[in-house]
Amino acid sequence: MAPSPVRIIGTGLLGASLGLRLRSLGVEVQLEDTWPAAQALARDLGAGAIADADSPEPLLVVVATPPDSAADVVRAALDRFPTAVITDVSSVKERVVAEVAGHPGESRYVGSHPMAGKERSGAIAADADLFIGRPWVLTPTSATDVEALALVKQVALDTGALPVEMEPREHDRSVAAVSHMPQLMSSLVASALRDTPVEALELAGQGLRDVTRVAASDPRLWATIIAGNAQAVGGVLSSIQRELQGLIRALEPGVDDPLAPGVLAGISRVIGHGNDGVARIPGKHGGAPRRYREVVALVPDRPGELGRLFTEVGEIGVNIEDLQLEHSVGAPVGRASLAVVPGEAERLARCLEQRGWEVILEGGEQKMRIVIAVDGPSGSGKSTVSRQVASQLGLSYLDTGAMYRAATWWCEREGIDLDDHEAVVEATRRMPLEMPLSPMAQRIVCAGEDITEAIRAPELSRIVSKVATNLDVRAELVRRQRELIVGARHGIVAEGRDITTVVAPDAEVRVLLTASEEARLARRALETRGSADAAALEATRDEVVRRDSEDSTVSEFMTARDGVTMIDSSTLGIDEVVAAIISLVPEEAR
Repeated sequence: MAPSPVRIIGTGLLGASLGLRLRSLGVEVQLEDTWPAAQALARDLGAGAIADADSPEPLLVVVATPPDSAADVVRAALDRFPTAVITDVSSVKERVVAEVAGHPGESRYVGSHPMAGKERSGAIAADADLFIGRPWVLTPTSATDVEALALVKQVALDTGALPVEMEPREHDRSVAAVSHMPQLMSSLVASALRDTPVEALELAGQGLRDVTRVAASDPRLWATIIAGNAQAVGGVLSSIQRELQGLIRALEPGVDDPLAPGVLAGISRVIGHGNDGVARIPGKHGGAPRRYREVVALVPDRPGELGRLFTEVGEIGVNIEDLQLEHSVGAPVGRASLAVVPGEAERLARCLEQRGWEVILEGGEQKMRIVIAVDGPSGSGKSTVSRQVASQLGLSYLDTGAMYRAATWWCEREGIDLDDHEAVVEATRRMPLEMPLSPMAQRIVCAGEDITEAIRAPELSRIVSKVATNLDVRAELVRRQRELIVGARHGIVAEGRDITTVVAPDAEVRVLLTASEEARLARRALETRGSADAAALEATRDEVVRRDSEDSTVSEFMTARDGVTMIDSSTLGIDEVVAAIISLVPEEAR
C-alpha cells in the first residue's frame, strides 16, 4: 500500500492526477504549488489538501514541476524533508539526476517518469485513471537507497502503472524517439494547416486527426521538455531530416514526369520505412472522432476477452462507432477505447462495470459519484429493493449481509468452532471471498466454490449471528466493504446492517428500510421456504426475530440516525419503495 502522507509539489496534470488516485486509495495527500490558484483548483477537484505549517511530515514527496525547475525543487525537498523519500516525474531524467548528484540526501532521491499524459494540461484535465496500464520509468543510480526505490515502485504499482527501470541517459534517448519527436512532428504537421483553406480542411479524415491529436499540447510546457532533452531530440530530428531531404530530391523529377526514374522508388522507400516502424509499436494509438465520447475498458491479455467485451456491449445495446486498441509492453491488460454516441457513454460505462469490467469514462470525473446506503432489519426488503435501485441507476451493488453469511460458511467449511472468538477472526481474515458488484448477476464465490445458494440455507441462517456479533470479524468485513465501496468508480448501492452508521456514514443517500414484523416474516418465509403459510411463518419466526435480537447487541438498525431517511415498506410495493429511494438521489447522479 502507498505511504501516507504524500506531499505533491506541482499541481498540474500529473501532480493532480496522482493526487486523485492516491486519495481514492485512502492516502493523505498534501498539495503544494507556487501558484495559489493551481493548488486551490487541485484541492477543489479532490486531489488533496493544501499543505501548511501544521501538515505532518510526509513519507514521500513527489516533485511534479516542469523539467527546468525539477532539480532545484528536488534538492530543496531533500533539505526540507530530511527523512522523506523524494521522487520527481519530470519527462527528462539525465539532467535532473546529474544536478541532484552530490547532495547529502541523494540516496533518498529516485528519479521517475510515468509515461502518461494528455493534450490538455493543468489540474482541470486531471484523471485518477491516467496511469493505469502505462509504463512508469524509474531511473535509480548507484547512490539510490534500495528501500527508497522500493517505495516509489510501490506507488507506481498502486496507481495501476507498470514500473520499468532504466538508466537516465537511456530514458532520455528513448523518450526523445517515442514521445518528444512525435510531439514535434505532430506540431509541424498541424502548423502546415494554418493557411489551409477551410474547404480543404472539411475534407479531413481520421488520419489527419490521428497525426495532429497531440499538437494541441501546451507550448510552454513542451518548450521546457524539449530544451531539457535537446541533444537526444536533435539526434532524432537529424535522422528525420536526412530522410525528408531524400524524399524531396526524389520528388523533384516528378514535377514534369510522375514516372521519372527514382520518383516512385523514393516515395515507396519512405512509406516502407514507415511500415517497418509502425510494425514495431506495441499497440495502436490515436484519438476518437470528436463527435463521439470514449469509454475505455481494460481488457485482460487473454484469448477471448476482447470478443467477450464486444458481445457484452452488444447485449447492452450500444453501438461502437469507432475503436482504438492500445497495449503497453508487458502490461497484463490492454485499453479498448470505444467511441460511442455521447448520450450512451455513461450507461455503457456503468453497465460494463456491473458486468465486472474495469472502465474509464472520458470526462467521468465530472460526473457525480453516488453512494446509496440502505440499512434495516431482516425481511425489510433491503436486498430486493437495493438491487432494483442499482439496476435502474446503473450502479454497482453490494450485499454486506452476504459477507457475514459467507464468513460463517467459510468457518464451517474450515471446521472452526464458532464460539472460538480468535479462531473465527483469523479464519475470516484469510477468507478468499469474491463479492460480485452486479445487481443482475449475484454469484458469490469463496475458495473457487459458488456459495450463492449455500449461504441462504436455513441451517446457516440459524448460526450466522455467532459470526456477525464478533466485533473483530465485523471490523475485518467493514474494512473489506469500504474498499469495495471506494472502488466502485461510478457509484454503488450498499445494503446491510451498520451500513448507514458505520460502513458508509458519509453516503450521499442513507435509508433505513423498515417493515412490520408480520410483513418481514412473510417475505423471509417466501425467500427461504417458498411459502408464507402458517407453518412456514412459524419456522421462520425464530430465525428472523432471534437474529435481529442478537445483532442488535452490536448494531443499531431499527432507529434512524440524523440524516437517515426512514421508509416503512409494510404496505408498499417494491416499485413504490424503489421510487421513494430514487427520489432522494440528486438529479445530477441519476
